[in-house]
Amino acid sequence: MAKQNKTKPPEKIRKTPSKLNEMDIQVNELGQIERNFDIDKINQFLNETVPDKKFSDEK
Repeated sequence: MAKQNKTKPPEKIRKTPSKLNEMDIQVNELGQIERNFDIDKINQFLNETVPDKKFSDEK
């Protein structure tokens, strides 16, 4: 039997918010996260844009 190649539908391309273009996050050889952006600004961005699942009414 020959394998059938299943084609996936093209994924939707998301636009990256301009606030994220300024961020540069890397992991060094020791596994430490290095970033050029303040962690408080990252948390503020996530709080503004990502809904918190703990507070949703769905169960």
